[in-house]
Amino acid sequence: HVEKDTVWQRFNEDKFWRTHNCILTHGGGQPPRGVRRMLYRLHNELKLPVYCLLDNDPWGYYIYSVLKQGSINLAYESQRMAIPEARFIGVRSRDFDRCELNSSVTIRLSDSDKKRATQIKKYPWFEKKRAWQKEIDLMIKNDFKLEVEALINKGISYVTEEYVPELLESGDFLD
Repeated sequence: HVEKDTVWQRFNEDKFWRTHNCILTHGGGQPPRGVRRMLYRLHNELKLPVYCLLDNDPWGYYIYSVLKQGSINLAYESQRMAIPEARFIGVRSRDFDRCELNSSVTIRLSDSDKKRATQIKKYPWFEKKRAWQKEIDLMIKNDFKLEVEALINKGISYVTEEYVPELLESGDFLD
């Protein structure tokens, strides 16, 4: 599952679904209930794993938490939509150095990004996850965020031919 249509288009054009035997979905940002319900059913009824490729920003982190544990506003629906086994393979703060990205792809954190990051750190699910606390702290320390599209700096198909396959192969998920 990818956050945005532009990333989905890249995966589709590269026929990632063919080489990796998968179903590609996107949520246009925060996925609507219908998309979340479909992912839930694909996972629970067909036993398909769900991997989430999302931006390295507070909004991408929040989207992941909603897919993984459900929405706070729709808590009564969480059992029909949450996918606790979902895995985050999105862009991480460390990827700026790890992928040797150019500083031109960074986006400075706004005051609202910083405020949202601080709020998310205190959410019960994030608060209990040491790796997520470190991830959010590093994003705040870096004072920038990265969108998945930043990986195009490495090459038009870097995300589909190297980045995601390497994470899937290594199992290096943020959970």
